[in-house]
Amino acid sequence: MSGRDGTEWRKPVIVGEDVKPFMKEEHIYPPEYEGHFDGVMITCAEIHERIQQLATLIHTDYKGIRPVLVCTLKGASPFYIHLSDALKEIRQGFDMEFVRASSYEGTATSGQVEFVGELKMNSLQGRHILLIEDIVDTGTTLSALIPMLQQQGNPAGVEVCSLLDKRLEVKKYEAKYVGFSIPNKFVIGYGLDYEELYRDLKDIFVISQLGISFDASTLHK
Repeated sequence: MSGRDGTEWRKPVIVGEDVKPFMKEEHIYPPEYEGHFDGVMITCAEIHERIQQLATLIHTDYKGIRPVLVCTLKGASPFYIHLSDALKEIRQGFDMEFVRASSYEGTATSGQVEFVGELKMNSLQGRHILLIEDIVDTGTTLSALIPMLQQQGNPAGVEVCSLLDKRLEVKKYEAKYVGFSIPNKFVIGYGLDYEELYRDLKDIFVISQLGISFDASTLHK
């Protein structure tokens, strides 16, 4: 922290282009994922340290305000759980809502956003919304979700807290709170999936070609 104002914490942690090599003995993962990692993007220890910093920033900015934390399912759920725990520890009150949105097909964004389930819009009127995201890349999901919340929910304000921000030349949306700025690589783990696999990993990895070509149906026989 820079002094006591948190200036340094407001900048995302920059993850370099050269990701850390995968060292099998340093990570816990299901045996069916053997060979599915090309490298380590961010460890669980680094994630939890950064979450504490983000919680402190949110607490500072929302002093005297009880925001509505809206978790975007499924990917953001681990981040949401640990961030909300960190906010509880510093006595920051909040309310909870959930929305399920998706714009991915395989390893690329489809450009089309699908919303599943029903968000209670009447509970958002006049409230300060903090959207909790796993990753912002093109910003396609947020560029659809935020206008919907503003038009149908009529909140006092909408901000975004994202664990990851992918460094791309063209983006439709920038989050206010960002945990890590990462290179343009497809990442998995800590809620982030490929074809619904890898959400059950503690760390964040770069997926290998073996992981991409893996037949998930073999796990359910």
